[in-house]
Amino acid sequence: MKIVINGKKIFFDIEGPEYVLRDGELHKLPTLILIHGSPGNSDHSVFKPAFSALRDVARILYLDLSGAGRSDDEPDNAFSLDRWADDLVVLCKVLDIDKPIVLGVSAGGFVAMAYGLRYPDHPGKLILASTQAYLDVERSIAEFKRLGGDAAAAAARTLLTERVDGKTSMAFNEHCMSLYNPTPQPPRSTIIFRPILAQIFHDIGRIWHQMDFRADLHKINVPTMVLAGDQDPITPLQDSLDIVALLPEEIVTYVPVEGTGHGPWRDKPDEVFKHIRAFIEQ
Repeated sequence: MKIVINGKKIFFDIEGPEYVLRDGELHKLPTLILIHGSPGNSDHSVFKPAFSALRDVARILYLDLSGAGRSDDEPDNAFSLDRWADDLVVLCKVLDIDKPIVLGVSAGGFVAMAYGLRYPDHPGKLILASTQAYLDVERSIAEFKRLGGDAAAAAARTLLTERVDGKTSMAFNEHCMSLYNPTPQPPRSTIIFRPILAQIFHDIGRIWHQMDFRADLHKINVPTMVLAGDQDPITPLQDSLDIVALLPEEIVTYVPVEGTGHGPWRDKPDEVFKHIRAFIEQ
Protein backbone atom coordinates (compact mmCIF):
# COMPACT_ATOMS: atom_id res chain seq x y z
CA MET A 1 0.00 0.00 0.00
CA LYS A 2 1.06 3.60 -0.51
CA ILE A 3 0.60 6.81 1.43
CA VAL A 4 1.54 10.40 0.57
CA ILE A 5 4.44 11.56 2.74
CA ASN A 6 6.16 14.92 2.23
CA GLY A 7 4.97 15.30 -1.34
CA LYS A 8 5.47 11.77 -2.71
CA LYS A 9 3.89 8.34 -2.40
CA ILE A 10 5.72 5.99 -0.07
CA PHE A 11 5.17 2.23 -0.13
CA PHE A 12 4.78 0.27 3.09
CA ASP A 13 3.40 -3.09 4.11
CA ILE A 14 2.25 -4.25 7.54
CA GLU A 15 2.31 -7.79 8.85
CA GLY A 16 0.55 -8.89 12.00
CA PRO A 17 -1.99 -7.37 14.38
CA GLU A 18 -1.53 -4.31 16.56
CA TYR A 19 -3.37 -6.01 19.43
CA VAL A 20 -3.24 -9.65 20.47
CA LEU A 21 -5.45 -11.54 22.91
CA ARG A 22 -3.56 -13.06 25.84
CA ASP A 23 -5.23 -14.57 28.90
CA GLY A 24 -8.50 -12.93 27.95
CA GLU A 25 -7.01 -9.45 27.65
CA LEU A 26 -5.85 -7.35 24.68
CA HIS A 27 -2.17 -6.46 24.60
CA LYS A 28 -0.69 -3.88 22.27
CA LEU A 29 2.38 -5.02 20.38
CA PRO A 30 5.18 -2.59 19.54
CA THR A 31 5.70 -1.76 15.87
CA LEU A 32 9.00 -2.89 14.37
CA ILE A 33 9.87 -0.76 11.33
CA LEU A 34 12.37 -2.34 8.95
CA ILE A 35 14.59 -0.11 6.80
CA HIS A 36 16.44 -1.76 3.93
CA GLY A 37 19.94 -0.90 2.80
CA SER A 38 21.56 -0.11 -0.55
CA PRO A 39 19.11 2.58 -1.74
CA GLY A 40 18.34 1.99 -5.40
CA ASN A 41 19.68 -1.57 -5.32
CA SER A 42 17.39 -2.93 -2.61
CA ASP A 43 13.91 -2.60 -1.13
CA HIS A 44 11.69 -3.91 1.66
CA SER A 45 11.38 -7.38 0.11
CA VAL A 46 14.85 -8.39 1.37
CA PHE A 47 13.29 -8.82 4.83
CA LYS A 48 10.65 -11.27 3.64
CA PRO A 49 9.84 -13.93 4.72
CA ALA A 50 12.53 -14.10 7.42
CA PHE A 51 11.15 -11.37 9.68
CA SER A 52 7.76 -13.04 9.92
CA ALA A 53 9.47 -14.99 12.73
CA LEU A 54 9.06 -11.92 14.96
CA ARG A 55 5.34 -11.30 14.49
CA ASP A 56 4.61 -12.92 17.87
CA VAL A 57 6.37 -10.02 19.64
CA ALA A 58 5.86 -7.09 17.22
CA ARG A 59 3.77 -5.79 14.39
CA ILE A 60 6.12 -5.66 11.39
CA LEU A 61 6.16 -2.62 9.10
CA TYR A 62 8.13 -2.99 5.87
CA LEU A 63 9.14 0.27 4.17
CA ASP A 64 10.57 1.30 0.80
CA LEU A 65 12.60 4.50 1.14
CA SER A 66 11.71 7.29 -1.27
CA GLY A 67 13.27 6.57 -4.64
CA ALA A 68 13.62 2.86 -3.82
CA GLY A 69 11.47 -0.15 -4.53
CA ARG A 70 7.84 0.82 -5.02
CA SER A 71 8.08 4.35 -3.57
CA ASP A 72 8.12 7.57 -5.58
CA ASP A 73 11.23 9.65 -6.12
CA GLU A 74 11.73 12.86 -4.21
CA PRO A 75 9.98 15.59 -6.24
CA ASP A 76 13.26 17.49 -6.63
CA ASN A 77 15.48 14.36 -6.77
CA ALA A 78 17.29 15.62 -3.67
CA PHE A 79 17.73 12.51 -1.53
CA SER A 80 19.31 12.55 1.92
CA LEU A 81 19.48 10.61 5.16
CA ASP A 82 17.68 13.46 6.91
CA ARG A 83 14.81 13.41 4.42
CA TRP A 84 14.38 9.67 4.87
CA ALA A 85 14.35 10.22 8.64
CA ASP A 86 11.73 12.96 8.24
CA ASP A 87 9.58 10.60 6.16
CA LEU A 88 9.75 8.01 8.90
CA VAL A 89 8.41 10.44 11.49
CA VAL A 90 5.55 11.61 9.27
CA LEU A 91 4.67 8.02 8.42
CA CYS A 92 4.40 7.22 12.12
CA LYS A 93 2.24 10.28 12.69
CA VAL A 94 -0.18 9.39 9.90
CA LEU A 95 -0.40 5.75 11.01
CA ASP A 96 -0.58 6.66 14.71
CA ILE A 97 2.55 4.67 15.61
CA ASP A 98 4.03 5.61 18.97
CA LYS A 99 7.60 4.78 19.99
CA PRO A 100 8.50 2.45 17.11
CA ILE A 101 11.39 0.04 17.23
CA VAL A 102 13.39 0.92 14.12
CA LEU A 103 15.74 -1.65 12.60
CA GLY A 104 18.05 -0.46 9.85
CA VAL A 105 20.41 -2.79 8.02
CA SER A 106 23.48 -1.45 6.24
CA ALA A 107 22.49 1.93 4.71
CA GLY A 108 19.18 1.50 6.51
CA GLY A 109 21.27 1.79 9.65
CA PHE A 110 22.49 5.18 8.41
CA VAL A 111 18.85 6.26 8.20
CA ALA A 112 18.13 4.84 11.65
CA MET A 113 21.05 6.77 13.14
CA ALA A 114 19.98 10.00 11.40
CA TYR A 115 16.46 9.44 12.73
CA GLY A 116 17.67 8.74 16.27
CA LEU A 117 19.77 11.92 16.26
CA ARG A 118 17.27 14.16 14.50
CA TYR A 119 14.30 12.98 16.61
CA PRO A 120 15.80 11.75 19.89
CA ASP A 121 12.45 11.42 21.69
CA HIS A 122 10.61 9.65 18.87
CA PRO A 123 11.89 6.05 18.76
CA GLY A 124 11.25 3.43 21.39
CA LYS A 125 14.39 1.50 20.47
CA LEU A 126 16.90 1.24 17.63
CA ILE A 127 18.52 -1.81 16.07
CA LEU A 128 21.62 -1.01 14.03
CA ALA A 129 22.43 -4.09 11.94
CA SER A 130 25.53 -4.55 9.79
CA THR A 131 26.10 -0.82 9.53
CA GLN A 132 28.70 1.88 10.16
CA ALA A 133 29.09 5.40 11.49
CA TYR A 134 31.26 6.35 8.52
CA LEU A 135 32.77 4.65 5.48
CA ASP A 136 36.32 3.37 5.95
CA VAL A 137 37.02 2.29 2.39
CA GLU A 138 40.37 0.63 3.09
CA ARG A 139 38.87 -1.42 5.92
CA SER A 140 36.22 -2.83 3.60
CA ILE A 141 38.67 -3.48 0.77
CA ALA A 142 40.93 -5.38 3.16
CA GLU A 143 38.01 -7.62 4.14
CA PHE A 144 37.08 -8.27 0.52
CA LYS A 145 40.69 -9.25 -0.13
CA ARG A 146 40.76 -11.56 2.89
CA LEU A 147 37.59 -13.32 1.79
CA GLY A 148 37.91 -13.18 -2.01
CA GLY A 149 41.47 -12.36 -2.97
CA ASP A 150 42.88 -9.70 -5.29
CA ALA A 151 40.01 -9.77 -7.82
CA ALA A 152 37.46 -9.00 -5.12
CA ALA A 153 39.63 -6.26 -3.64
CA ALA A 154 40.12 -4.63 -7.06
CA ALA A 155 36.40 -4.72 -7.88
CA ALA A 156 35.54 -3.26 -4.47
CA ARG A 157 38.14 -0.51 -4.78
CA THR A 158 36.87 0.59 -8.19
CA LEU A 159 33.24 0.68 -7.11
CA LEU A 160 33.90 2.33 -3.74
CA THR A 161 36.49 4.91 -4.79
CA GLU A 162 36.13 5.64 -8.51
CA ARG A 163 32.72 5.28 -10.12
CA VAL A 164 29.44 3.37 -10.18
CA ASP A 165 28.27 2.29 -13.62
CA GLY A 166 27.22 -0.86 -15.43
CA LYS A 167 30.77 -2.13 -15.82
CA THR A 168 31.90 -1.57 -12.23
CA SER A 169 28.63 -2.92 -10.85
CA MET A 170 28.97 -6.06 -12.96
CA ALA A 171 32.50 -6.66 -11.70
CA PHE A 172 31.45 -6.05 -8.10
CA ASN A 173 28.52 -8.43 -8.43
CA GLU A 174 30.77 -11.10 -9.94
CA HIS A 175 33.61 -10.92 -7.43
CA CYS A 176 32.15 -9.45 -4.24
CA MET A 177 28.45 -10.11 -3.72
CA SER A 178 28.92 -13.81 -2.96
CA LEU A 179 31.28 -12.80 -0.13
CA TYR A 180 28.63 -10.87 1.81
CA ASN A 181 27.48 -14.03 3.63
CA PRO A 182 29.13 -17.39 4.34
CA THR A 183 25.80 -19.05 3.56
CA PRO A 184 25.00 -18.95 -0.18
CA GLN A 185 22.04 -16.65 -0.73
CA PRO A 186 19.30 -17.23 -3.31
CA PRO A 187 18.90 -14.60 -6.04
CA ARG A 188 16.45 -11.84 -5.16
CA SER A 189 14.03 -11.53 -8.06
CA THR A 190 11.67 -9.50 -5.85
CA ILE A 191 13.84 -6.38 -5.72
CA ILE A 192 12.91 -3.43 -7.93
CA PHE A 193 16.14 -1.76 -8.98
CA ARG A 194 16.17 2.05 -9.21
CA PRO A 195 19.43 2.99 -10.95
CA ILE A 196 19.06 6.76 -10.53
CA LEU A 197 18.92 6.53 -6.74
CA ALA A 198 21.71 3.95 -6.71
CA GLN A 199 23.99 6.32 -8.57
CA ILE A 200 22.99 9.29 -6.41
CA PHE A 201 23.62 7.32 -3.23
CA HIS A 202 26.93 5.77 -4.25
CA ASP A 203 28.39 8.19 -6.76
CA ILE A 204 26.86 11.49 -7.88
CA GLY A 205 25.35 12.55 -4.56
CA ARG A 206 27.97 10.67 -2.51
CA ILE A 207 25.53 10.27 0.37
CA TRP A 208 27.41 7.20 1.58
CA HIS A 209 30.86 8.73 1.32
CA GLN A 210 29.91 11.97 3.07
CA MET A 211 28.00 10.32 5.91
CA ASP A 212 29.79 10.57 9.28
CA PHE A 213 28.02 10.22 12.65
CA ARG A 214 31.09 9.87 14.86
CA ALA A 215 30.79 13.29 16.48
CA ASP A 216 27.11 12.87 17.36
CA LEU A 217 26.35 9.27 18.29
CA HIS A 218 26.73 10.02 21.99
CA LYS A 219 23.48 12.02 21.72
CA ILE A 220 21.33 8.94 21.00
CA ASN A 221 19.41 8.22 24.19
CA VAL A 222 17.18 5.19 23.54
CA PRO A 223 18.02 1.50 23.98
CA THR A 224 20.08 0.50 20.97
CA MET A 225 21.12 -2.93 19.76
CA VAL A 226 24.23 -3.11 17.58
CA LEU A 227 24.07 -6.35 15.60
CA ALA A 228 27.03 -7.53 13.52
CA GLY A 229 28.53 -10.49 11.71
CA ASP A 230 32.22 -11.24 12.02
CA GLN A 231 32.49 -12.27 8.34
CA ASP A 232 30.96 -9.13 6.85
CA PRO A 233 33.19 -7.47 4.24
CA ILE A 234 31.14 -4.39 3.34
CA THR A 235 30.48 -3.24 6.93
CA PRO A 236 33.23 -5.08 8.82
CA LEU A 237 32.91 -6.00 12.47
CA GLN A 238 35.15 -3.10 13.46
CA ASP A 239 32.51 -0.71 12.08
CA SER A 240 30.07 -1.98 14.68
CA LEU A 241 32.70 -1.80 17.41
CA ASP A 242 33.20 1.87 16.45
CA ILE A 243 29.47 2.49 16.93
CA VAL A 244 29.42 0.69 20.28
CA ALA A 245 32.35 2.79 21.51
CA LEU A 246 30.62 6.04 20.50
CA LEU A 247 27.16 5.35 21.94
CA PRO A 248 26.42 5.91 25.65
CA GLU A 249 27.39 2.68 27.40
CA GLU A 250 24.15 2.39 29.35
CA ILE A 251 21.93 2.15 26.24
CA VAL A 252 23.92 -0.39 24.20
CA THR A 253 23.24 -4.07 23.61
CA TYR A 254 26.09 -5.38 21.45
CA VAL A 255 25.48 -8.67 19.62
CA PRO A 256 28.33 -9.98 17.44
CA VAL A 257 27.33 -13.24 15.75
CA GLU A 258 30.17 -15.59 14.93
CA GLY A 259 30.27 -17.09 11.47
CA THR A 260 27.83 -14.64 9.90
CA GLY A 261 28.05 -11.89 7.33
CA HIS A 262 26.02 -8.93 6.17
CA GLY A 263 22.58 -9.17 7.78
CA PRO A 264 23.49 -11.96 10.23
CA TRP A 265 19.98 -13.45 10.11
CA ARG A 266 20.77 -14.61 6.58
CA ASP A 267 23.30 -17.06 8.02
CA LYS A 268 21.95 -17.91 11.49
CA PRO A 269 18.27 -16.89 11.61
CA ASP A 270 17.33 -18.80 14.76
CA GLU A 271 20.18 -17.38 16.83
CA VAL A 272 19.79 -13.83 15.54
CA PHE A 273 16.02 -13.66 15.91
CA LYS A 274 16.37 -14.99 19.46
CA HIS A 275 18.54 -11.96 20.26
CA ILE A 276 16.23 -9.50 18.51
CA ARG A 277 13.15 -10.97 20.21
CA ALA A 278 14.81 -10.64 23.63
CA PHE A 279 15.74 -7.01 22.88
CA ILE A 280 12.18 -6.18 21.81
CA GLU A 281 10.71 -7.77 24.94
CA GLN A 282 13.17 -6.48 27.52
